[in-house]
Amino acid sequence: MKTLRLALFTLLASCGFIPAAELPPLDLFREKEVVETFASIPVQESGRIKPLENVASYRLLRFRARRSIWLTDNGEMEDGKPLVDPATQKPITKEGGKPVKLSATEWLLMSWFRPDIAKTVPLFKVDNSSAITELGLKAKAKRDQYSFTEIEPARQMLMEKMGEYREIPAKKQSPEQRMIVQLAANFLDYEMITGHFDFIRSPVGDKAEALPAGIEKPVRLSKSLNALAQDIRKGDVPPMQKPWFREFGKGALGAMMSGNAEQQLRIFPPGPKVNEVWHGPGETIFSAINGEKDVDADQLAWLAMYEEVYLALPDATKFKTAAKTLLTKIQDVAKQRGEAQFVALERHSMKADYFFYAQWLFLVGFVALTLTWISPGSRFEKIAKILTWVLLATATGYAVTGVVIRCIIMQRPPITTLYETILFIGASTALFGLIAEWITKRSLGLLVAAVGGTACMFLAIQFEASEATDTLQQLQAVLITNFWLSTHVPMINLGYSACMVAALLSQFYFIHRFCGYRSSKILFLQRAMGDAKARESYGRFITRVVYGFIAAGLFLSLVGTVLGGIWANYSWGRFWGWDPKENGALMIVLMCLVILHARLGGYIREIGIHCCNLILGCIVIFSWFGVNQLGVGLHAYGFTDGTWPKIYAYWGSQIVLLGYGLFLAWQGRRAKSQGEVDPAAVGKAVAAD
Repeated sequence: MKTLRLALFTLLASCGFIPAAELPPLDLFREKEVVETFASIPVQESGRIKPLENVASYRLLRFRARRSIWLTDNGEMEDGKPLVDPATQKPITKEGGKPVKLSATEWLLMSWFRPDIAKTVPLFKVDNSSAITELGLKAKAKRDQYSFTEIEPARQMLMEKMGEYREIPAKKQSPEQRMIVQLAANFLDYEMITGHFDFIRSPVGDKAEALPAGIEKPVRLSKSLNALAQDIRKGDVPPMQKPWFREFGKGALGAMMSGNAEQQLRIFPPGPKVNEVWHGPGETIFSAINGEKDVDADQLAWLAMYEEVYLALPDATKFKTAAKTLLTKIQDVAKQRGEAQFVALERHSMKADYFFYAQWLFLVGFVALTLTWISPGSRFEKIAKILTWVLLATATGYAVTGVVIRCIIMQRPPITTLYETILFIGASTALFGLIAEWITKRSLGLLVAAVGGTACMFLAIQFEASEATDTLQQLQAVLITNFWLSTHVPMINLGYSACMVAALLSQFYFIHRFCGYRSSKILFLQRAMGDAKARESYGRFITRVVYGFIAAGLFLSLVGTVLGGIWANYSWGRFWGWDPKENGALMIVLMCLVILHARLGGYIREIGIHCCNLILGCIVIFSWFGVNQLGVGLHAYGFTDGTWPKIYAYWGSQIVLLGYGLFLAWQGRRAKSQGEVDPAAVGKAVAAD
């Protein structure tokens, strides 16, 4: 297998990619200057202007579930010698004795300009080896990565099975079927990526003698596209019967770089006064074929500039100059159109990776907080608490900064997708916790910030990895420049955050009660009478804080719901429509009212508040995540496969705590009826214990 890979390098180089003598070295596409130039190129995808680095990052994340890729899996030859780059005879997989790791942009450049190497690199993550076996291929481990060349022998079967399994509803597909459908889609997209420059490498294949008269050779589409399109539009012969059309169409598909029209490469901005989407090489070629008139001179000029970048190879100096010229031209035209002004900020945000580092800072902050429990009242506790404050404040700062930068890039409020709600609520929860700690100084707020921040950042990162799509999404027209989006949505999510903090505190309360006993017969008993009183006092303190967050959650949720109704009346012509999301918000408001009124009326006390609060947390989770899974209503956004089991697991954990709370309530009433809770009884029990 390893000998075959090296043979493939030579074969691919001699069969239509680039002549072996003219192969550009792989190292060229790892140079910082080249990577920075291409990473900074603005492109339009899914209606948004973003850096090319973003496109590369999410494509690689979708294929591999990582934003970088190692070349180490190419291994070594059977004689013990490492695989080498045919252009330089340098080892591919190791450099200075260390494995070679490529960033997303470096991977994309390798796929574009050195597909002979890129196709042999393990790329496609397969979580179910049975899918590989079903294709007639030899499986590796249960979960492993496969290269393009390893999957390619089963290409025809892969496409047939994809067509067959797509007819089956997604919910009824087996794990193997889902894996095959996903692998087929990824394989086709990567096939187009590696063939992106085929329209320049070999625009009409080796059938140049059958071309229409007057076509210059070698063929360059920037000069010949209109003539070729006119010959196709004549209709004298079906296009597929033209000897050169097959390769021409294949090159056009590669130039699009995706089978999804929303994700095709659009790299050419139109003129400053033209109100239309950006163009790309693939779109330009297909518009010539399908349109009724020739492609205009401006688009052909962009196509010629794009061709110059590739044709400059293997001369490194000319290649860098052509790439910089393209970048400068795109930036200048985009600036005249008032676009792409936040490309540099978005690249900074990607490099800074605020939420990833916030997650680890929250986690380390939690560890530092646990150190304060080792020696209460000592100097060590004070030092550990200061460290905890620094870590959690820094983590919260990272999370808030990441959210603010996203707002600046998109020029809108920070919450329009399920992913963004996780970030916003995570940052809000941590901020609420720090504010509560600043007021109370009892370490409870630090615990809220650490646990809530860690959980939300981890959830956000896992959500992004599972979706593998750009998380900065363009708004629907009904949402753009609407005042209510700036008020209703943040208020509702702040209400979620306040209620979840309250539910989290109630969970802490029951854990505190469970860990605070040494005898199940006497309430509030631990080691000594003074300790028991301290724990009882701390329980009442948690209850007061919970009461405050419930009141805050009620206010924020109620105001947010009313503002949402006003927005709905403004946008959709009705104040209330019994939409699942609206019902979820109403349920939160009603549950908060139930808790506060029941406490005010004396129907529930300390344990009752916390039991009801666990139910409130379950309602928030349903309103936050559950209603999105129903797939109905105007608020049905963010459906994610596999969410229901996680929701059920959370509800199950709350039922366990609720059962424990009901047991405590029963035990309290029983002890009170028997007169067991009095200082004398507690003192005797402590002495006996």
